[in-house]
Formats: sequence, C-alpha cells, structure tokens
Amino acid sequence: MRAQINRKDNEVKFTAETFEDLWNMYKLITPGCRVKSRTTRKYKPPGSNKEERISVYAIINAEKVELHKHSNRIRITGKIEYIRPEYIAPLGSYHTIDVGIGNEIIVEKEWKNYEFDRINEAIKSSRRRLVSIVLVDYDTATFAALRQYGIDFGLELHNRAKKKDKNVELGEFFKEIADEMKKIDGLILLGGPGFVKEMLRKYVQENLPEIAKRIKVVNASNAERSGVYELVKSDEMQKIMEREHMHAVFRDVETFLKCVAKGDGLCAYGIEQLNKAVEYGAIDVLIIIDKLIRENERFERMLENVKAKGGRISIVPYESQIAEQINAFGGAIALLRFRIE
Repeated sequence: MRAQINRKDNEVKFTAETFEDLWNMYKLITPGCRVKSRTTRKYKPPGSNKEERISVYAIINAEKVELHKHSNRIRITGKIEYIRPEYIAPLGSYHTIDVGIGNEIIVEKEWKNYEFDRINEAIKSSRRRLVSIVLVDYDTATFAALRQYGIDFGLELHNRAKKKDKNVELGEFFKEIADEMKKIDGLILLGGPGFVKEMLRKYVQENLPEIAKRIKVVNASNAERSGVYELVKSDEMQKIMEREHMHAVFRDVETFLKCVAKGDGLCAYGIEQLNKAVEYGAIDVLIIIDKLIRENERFERMLENVKAKGGRISIVPYESQIAEQINAFGGAIALLRFRIE
C-alpha cells in the first residue's frame, strides 16, 4: 500500500496495490469520515435525452462502505459535501465513489493510534522485495527489485575489460555480479540478450551452487532499465509472480499437514480451535479460502483479530488447486506460535 499520513489535517492519502490493501482500507474507512477523490458521475445536459459520464472531484460524508471482493473494489456511498464542476449534482445528494487497485483517495477522520499502526504495517509490507532481477550483456549488468509499489533499481555494473577482450575476459565481471547476488534473498530472475546470461548462470552454478538454485533464466531484449520494464510487463513475469506466491502458500500448507500428522499441537483448524488460537494470540500464519471471507462475517472478524495480534494472513482463491486441501479442513487453517492445549 502507498499511503501518506497528514496528522495535522487528520488526512491519509491511500493508493491500494493489492486485494489485501483494499481489505485494510475497507476496515479503515468508517461511516462519518470524509472521502475525497476524483470520480465519475452520470449527467444529462439540459435539452439532451442522453446521459454522459463526467469526471468530477467530490468530497462525500461516508455512510455506507462495501468491499466487493469479486470485482476488487470498495464502494463508498454518502452525501456530497463538495463537487466540481458544481453543476453536475446538488450538495446533499448521494454519490458513490468506487475505489479499485491503483486509485487514489483521501480519507479524513479522527484517527486512532492503532489505525496508524495498521497503515504503517501495510506500507512496510508493500516495500518488501517480491522478486529480484539481474539483466546482463557483455558490457552491463543492471540490478532491480520488484516491490508492490513498483520497480526499485539498484546497482549498475560495467565490464572494465578492454573492448576486444570482452568476449573472453568475463571472469572478473561475473565475479562482481555474483558478489552482488550473494546479498540477495529469494528468487533471482536472470535475463538479457544473447548467450551471456547462460554463461553467467554456469559461472554461478560452478562457484555458488546455493545461489544458482534460486536463479531462473528469463527473456529480456537488453540489459538496461528498459529491459527491466519490458520484463515486468510480460506474461512470463505474471506467471512467475503467481507461482511464487502460491509456492509460499504450498510451503505453509505442507508445514500444517506435517503438524497434523505429528499431532504436535502447533497448528489449528475448525472454528473452535481457530477462535481459541485467536483469543490467545497464538496464530502465526492464517491461510483462508477467499470464499469463506465473502460468505461468513465470523471469518472476516477473525482476519481482523489475527492481523491486530501480528499474525500473517494468506488469502487463497477458491478456484486454486491448493484450495482443495484447505477445504478438507474447513477452509481455514493456522500455524501457531505456541501450543494452546
């Protein structure tokens, strides 16, 4: 989540980047707060029979806030306090602001300290590295990290060998790149034009086999920043990101299944066990099917409590392969910090 806190004016400017961000915003936008946003409204010009949708800037006093999980949108309905152009609608009439991923809104209200804590945690989460990118050719290596808020460019290394020797004298250049790779955790996407990326991967396999296990070679037409942007927009990257997220969930589910088999008491499932674990603040990771949140308010409150006590939440699509295993245990499972029985 991107958020700018203005304590002086009791305002927070929000931009959601994930469904979880929208869920957090939904919990923070309460009836009675003022919501400011660029939005659209239907308008029928005088003498015309045809309605148009006009872009406006509006401030409304929120009365109803809904999270539409199927469409990844928040709908905020309330009376208009301010609107420009002013002829579009009278003050006091009702308007609904739709907020989706990437939309910016400003929320004004009397904020509580725990709400600021929640916002800061969401911002911190968005800054975590999702995946690292290294693009390389004979001359240059460009490092970047993909985070929820966008691309964070890092070092740019240059091959110092003489031009005529670059085809054969890559060892020192590769060592520099590999030394930087040692500082990276998680998946590394290695790309670039020609054969250099494959040569670099072979070098890393021979010299740093543990890092080589975390490298995936990808397509990129150049080793510059434009190559990074090209990669991030590609269908290949989308598939990789979905796979990485699900890999993390698979690992947690595997840990849960081992816990159930051993009966070591460090996991929970079923509404009674989960409620007890929430009450004790014992949940470290809660994995839940999205359908459950949509259909049962108890589970929505559970998410709220787990998050408030420092737990991590993974929301799994009902249609995904792994959902079948989680559904076998009631649709929600948890890994615990300590035994509760």
